[in-house]
Amino acid sequence: MQRLRSIEPEQAQGRTKELFEAVSQAFGMIPNAARVMANSPAVLESFLAFSQAMTGLKIGDVVHTQVKLATSESNACAYCTSILSVVAPSAGLSAADILAGRTGQSEDVRIKSALAFAHEVLETRGKVSGQRLAELKEAGFDDAEIVEIVASVVLGCFTNFLNNVADTQLDIPRAQPVEFSPAH
Repeated sequence: MQRLRSIEPEQAQGRTKELFEAVSQAFGMIPNAARVMANSPAVLESFLAFSQAMTGLKIGDVVHTQVKLATSESNACAYCTSILSVVAPSAGLSAADILAGRTGQSEDVRIKSALAFAHEVLETRGKVSGQRLAELKEAGFDDAEIVEIVASVVLGCFTNFLNNVADTQLDIPRAQPVEFSPAH
């Protein structure tokens, strides 16, 4: 049972109503996660601004989404894993790309390096080893892209943690479980 209330769009007023209109335009619906965030319009607005700012990243939508998928799996957030799996194709991810993000594994050396780095960022709270950073740079990532990967982890953690606290009710199909095994 959901532990934090969802703000219903028909009851929203003022800034919350405006934000829901923006969410609806962006997603074609108002996901339950946004309804939970709407308990604080400042939080919902911050999430939307952060998400919007993360469009057009140098790492691209595929890597950004894969990093968020890996973060969601690592944080055991069923809501985020499920919604990301549903919207990932619109960000250009194939079924193999989604699985790579969810499992932390990829045949692509560059993607595998990004996912391993993202996992270490999460597990070490950002205190990544020099070796992991060197491996990421050897895989072709520059400083701007490294900053973007860290930001993708942080954005994923925000939604993961909030949805885990709220036990947000799924309003999309539940993603089937996979074995998460971070790349090494």
